[in-house]
Amino acid sequence: MEGTMIQRLLLRTSRILLFLAFIIVVPVGATAQVWTVIAFDPKGDGRDPSLADAAQLSYRYDKQQDFLWFRVSLYAKPNEESFGVNIVVDTGAEVAAKMSWWGANKDFKFDKLVTAWVTRGNAGYQGTIGVGDAAGAKIKQFNNLLQNNLQICVEGDSILIGMKRTDLTDKMKMNLIAAVGSDQQWNDDIPNTRSVTLDLSAPRPVRGLREIDVSRNNFRFPSDYRTLAGNQPPLIVKKGHGRETLILVPGVYSGKGVFDAFITRNESLHTFYVVTPAGLNGTAARPLPSETTSYGEFSWTRRLERDILDLIDREKLHRPILVAHGFPGSLAAEELGAQHPDALGGIIEIASMPVQFFPSPKDPSRKTPATPDERVETLNEGWAEKWFKYVTPETWESNNYPAEMFANDPGRAEQVRQQVEAAPLPVKIRYLSEFMASDHSSALVNLSVPLLALRPGFNEQLLADPASSWYKASFQQSWDAFSKNPRIQLMTILNARVLILDDQPKLADDAIATFVEHLQEARRKQN
Repeated sequence: MEGTMIQRLLLRTSRILLFLAFIIVVPVGATAQVWTVIAFDPKGDGRDPSLADAAQLSYRYDKQQDFLWFRVSLYAKPNEESFGVNIVVDTGAEVAAKMSWWGANKDFKFDKLVTAWVTRGNAGYQGTIGVGDAAGAKIKQFNNLLQNNLQICVEGDSILIGMKRTDLTDKMKMNLIAAVGSDQQWNDDIPNTRSVTLDLSAPRPVRGLREIDVSRNNFRFPSDYRTLAGNQPPLIVKKGHGRETLILVPGVYSGKGVFDAFITRNESLHTFYVVTPAGLNGTAARPLPSETTSYGEFSWTRRLERDILDLIDREKLHRPILVAHGFPGSLAAEELGAQHPDALGGIIEIASMPVQFFPSPKDPSRKTPATPDERVETLNEGWAEKWFKYVTPETWESNNYPAEMFANDPGRAEQVRQQVEAAPLPVKIRYLSEFMASDHSSALVNLSVPLLALRPGFNEQLLADPASSWYKASFQQSWDAFSKNPRIQLMTILNARVLILDDQPKLADDAIATFVEHLQEARRKQN
């Protein structure tokens, strides 16, 4: 699910217990598990690093009870004894009834303010609790409209605030931000700029669903799932009987049989070894690493590299050409080319995405690229812990690769899309997360092994569609930064989608054949 994300479901509570001076803590079992995510926030952007640092904002609306919950997740567990949360809301009131927020997001104007600046006592949370308006906020009466009408609880790394929707507004649509800190001071906003729109009357989307289920753990396989033993190789199939050896590695968006027609067309020219990364296309996955293992360890990608090196050693292959269709094979190929250049005769990457832009969390404008360490930290503590761990299968599929990306033939495209989604969710998450954490810029700039990158050209109509405009940036333009390396040859195959070998077989075969001939000629000159 590359590209983007957020969520919801229904929350049932028995009743709201009102107290004059405190709010009772809601039992964990009374809270819902499925939430709609509406905002993310980078780590470390708060005023005081010792106070709450917002990571994610989500909500849940119980239409039957007309009850609205907000869930503010932090980068560390909250101080359950003392904390502060605000939900800052623009309900659409007249400008005169609004005021500017005083936190980091100063451009946001609000007319309603939900406040929970609390400490925990024997009977529950107490402090400044309730709903106010801008007029009350101006005179520091932050709950001048309603007092002690909130349900408040802490679950893991998150603070939950619940209320009757009509206590906040009589409307179903609103703009809002959230803020966290202590019971005494503000510390961090989410989002930092602009606001998020919450439309409680909107239908559940088919594409772009953003639901997480905090009862899930996508970093573990089901108890009955059988993994591939550590001493076993992945599925490797040998085909063809030609002179040149090609190792073919399908990827997470290849589907089954991505190389089949290519092999049939070229079986007299090449000997092929098809290495299926563990867990893809119906094969057993490797055991998942410990949840404390950084994605910067690239555990599964490194294992795939060893599987390829073991194959080369076991079959006594002399400098084979490694052909990868997207990641994780592309990552393995680039790393092997950098670390073991003598093991490969060449690399062919088909419809792969090299280093993708990842904004630095230290730059609010999101224009500065993240450093390799920042990529890994953001993945580990943000995307992985707050999103991928809990993302629902429906949300994943609704945000993942659409059928139009795969092939010109709609039937074939949908077939491959279904094959891609058939992989277990933990497998898809693991490979994607290691890809997101990777930055092979240096490896590609300095690569000494000849590399041919076949880029899908798609078509003008598809690239003009805003929903698929990212194809150009990810599959085509991301390669341009490495065009100055004379060892890297870039070729765009027009009117071909990700399954380039099927959409334009002659163009693709000719490009590969020419590349192989050049490698053979170079070897002859060396000898």
